[in-house]
Amino acid sequence: MKKSSVLTFLFSMFPGAGHMYLGMMKKGASLMLAFCGVIAVAGFFSLPFLTILIPVIWFYSFFDAINLCHLPYEERLAQEDHFLFGADDFFKKDWLGVAKKRHLLVGGICIFLGVWMLFQTCIGPYMSLIYDTLPWLYRLIDNLPTILVATCVILLGVYLVGGGKKNKEPIDTDYIEYGGNRDE
Repeated sequence: MKKSSVLTFLFSMFPGAGHMYLGMMKKGASLMLAFCGVIAVAGFFSLPFLTILIPVIWFYSFFDAINLCHLPYEERLAQEDHFLFGADDFFKKDWLGVAKKRHLLVGGICIFLGVWMLFQTCIGPYMSLIYDTLPWLYRLIDNLPTILVATCVILLGVYLVGGGKKNKEPIDTDYIEYGGNRDE
């Protein structure tokens, strides 16, 4: 069925909506998630340099939806509707197994989010008082998420530059030390 060019244009104003209108739900949802996710991460962690990705995602989404609309119906149906960024495999993984293997990472993220929520609930209401009395402490507390993320990125970089985990020397199976007679 031919889709309206005007409606495609209007829906394409928001990244992913044009793709969804054209029937490509997975691609549209992943574009929406990428667009809103970049905005959320940039705002939450005070990382304004990430906002450079916003127009890139918007323009890609807009022009891709317009180009898909102008394809003949049969060709548009032949287009594969897949998630962007390899997310098709994301839903096929055994996430319980991944969580067991990466329990330290998952636990660290849970602790960070829990501490952040407690901080926002307990300290957040008193931030104006802190600003009035100790402005330097207010700035430190206000920039705490950025400081923590930057510290984690630096530690990850140091870990990667150091070569990751060092493997222990392989055990030589040809040589087995005599442990003595256990009966003595």
